[in-house]
Amino acid sequence: MFEKKKVEKRIKDEDLFKVVDSTLSPRTYVLLEEIASKLNIDYYLGAISSGKEAKVYPAKTMDGKYYAVKIYYVSTSASKRAIQKYTFGDKRFEDIKATNTRKLIITWARKEFKNLSIMYEAGVNVPKPILVEENILVMDFIGENGKRAPLLKELPEEEITKDLYDEVINQLEIMVNKAKLVHGDLSEYNIMVWDKVYIIDVSQAISIESENATDLLIRDIENVNRFFSSKGIEVYPTEDILKRLNITK
Repeated sequence: MFEKKKVEKRIKDEDLFKVVDSTLSPRTYVLLEEIASKLNIDYYLGAISSGKEAKVYPAKTMDGKYYAVKIYYVSTSASKRAIQKYTFGDKRFEDIKATNTRKLIITWARKEFKNLSIMYEAGVNVPKPILVEENILVMDFIGENGKRAPLLKELPEEEITKDLYDEVINQLEIMVNKAKLVHGDLSEYNIMVWDKVYIIDVSQAISIESENATDLLIRDIENVNRFFSSKGIEVYPTEDILKRLNITK
């Protein structure tokens, strides 16, 4: 009882939650408190990105380090069909049976943590995964002082170069050939550019051995090529990139 009151008190403490988000469940706040204790987090700031499945918040530690805290919505089923498709269509998760939306979202968070871990170990430039607790994923922060790095789509025209394109294709190659994963939703919206190119939002990434992996890979390549081509960059034909990836249609 004492511990519960202590947690409830800290949840209301404005020093920990600089911006209280009414969309977060009471359970999520409890988890955030527990994570703050584990990672020596001083406070959480307001969301820096918001999507159909999750929001990302910066968290500052006592010693000035920042983490990116991704919180998946547990009270919505708007993307439930897509999550089921990418989770249950992945051979690594064939035995997972989520009986309700919350359990499905928790599985989704674990899947992104696993994908990040595999990619990070393989040498793909992704945010380093720190921990996952139910519907909360903590990663290294890409950016500075709580301000996130720009997405590829947010870069000024003059910074979109052939070298940058080659770097993105190189990351794609490492992802497929070493991590053995296909992103499945790669575009200018989930590539960050900071000191180097970073691939983000990998929850839907699937094993290269999955049934529709090649189709998704082709879509990823075409998305990247479309963006860079629209900026006047000469791109490689999809077929040539597939050969580099040792993929045959």
